[in-house]
Amino acid sequence: MNIQAVDRALDIYGALSGHSEAPGVRQKLSMHLDELVDSGEKDHHRLTVHGLTFLREYDRQRNS
Repeated sequence: MNIQAVDRALDIYGALSGHSEAPGVRQKLSMHLDELVDSGEKDHHRLTVHGLTFLREYDRQRNS
């Protein structure tokens, strides 16, 4: 699990969106980023960006 990228993405997204962390989103984000790490992505900055994209899409799906 890439805890640093998960925490950073959640912190940044929370600050920009004004939302608090949704229940279960940390686990889903961790699983998503773990898949990317397993596929070879190691850059923490890129993982954070992927995490932010995931959170934006997750928010859109939740609100529709």
